[in-house]
Amino acid sequence: MNKPSRFKSFVFGLIGQAYAYESADEVREVIADNSFNTLADRARTHWNGANTLTDGLAFQPGLLDLHDELHDTWHYLVALKARARDLGYGALTEQLMHAADSTRDVLQAVATAAENTVPSPAIPTSK
Repeated sequence: MNKPSRFKSFVFGLIGQAYAYESADEVREVIADNSFNTLADRARTHWNGANTLTDGLAFQPGLLDLHDELHDTWHYLVALKARARDLGYGALTEQLMHAADSTRDVLQAVATAAENTVPSPAIPTSK
């Protein structure tokens, strides 16, 4: 794979550009490398953090942060989808639409989970 050097990536970043790969195989390899090279560390970090939670309310800050990040991701995907459509990239537009829709679904599920961190008021027992 023709992977850019750190220097080349740095120079591209200075001029507001990024290196683009020329084959789907290269893109898949970069995605796999980015995902799996740090998988153990990421998993350990999240498991360790989750293991410190002691009650329902303790889940709330992380879920609210996650919701915010997902909301930003959704806006980014929607903007990319619109630009792909404007440029006439039909297949890319469709994939970005599916990604945005999936992100919206996860966003809603995380919002519901965050709401469920709030204890329900006690229901009085009847005599």
